[in-house]
Amino acid sequence: MPKLNTLWKDIDEASVGGFSDIEPGAYVLTITACEGHPKDEYFEITWDVAEGPRKGAYADSQYPPTTRIYWREKALGFLKHRLHVLADWNQGFQPTVAFDNDQWGQFVGKRFGAVVRKRLYTAGPNSKNPGADRYAMEVAAWLSPEDFRAGKFNPDLLKDNDQRTKAEQAAPTPPVQAPEPLDLYAEDVPF
Repeated sequence: MPKLNTLWKDIDEASVGGFSDIEPGAYVLTITACEGHPKDEYFEITWDVAEGPRKGAYADSQYPPTTRIYWREKALGFLKHRLHVLADWNQGFQPTVAFDNDQWGQFVGKRFGAVVRKRLYTAGPNSKNPGADRYAMEVAAWLSPEDFRAGKFNPDLLKDNDQRTKAEQAAPTPPVQAPEPLDLYAEDVPF
């Protein structure tokens, strides 16, 4: 058992709720996990900050940020751009080969430049607090090394992506009341 009197000065205090998300901005990110979902035509990456003062911001997070990368026909242009960005940031890495061979583990540890922003949403019916407003950090744009270094991106990408259900849409429809049952014996019977 450690002796607190000898370790106390080297221990940083912590409290519940001490975690804070990164601020919207441009970051170099690293992929910390990658999983393919062929049936639904996407792979999902988990990411963290790779450089700077917020490096490893999500290392101890129970819910680190994720991004889905689809390969449906309508999304192929986005897939091509993202794989191109990964190739440019990671010399010698051939993301198209890893993708074609379902080698999702090869994406882990790869870096890329990105614009990160908040996504505002309304918690769904299966959450602990359904209907509550929440937020998560999301990748708004993937940046080439050149664009990242030059700070070349649309500043509007830093604005919150508000996907919350509006109050008037979220209000439950009042239940339909059943009509009063007919009392056949309330009136005089003609016979």
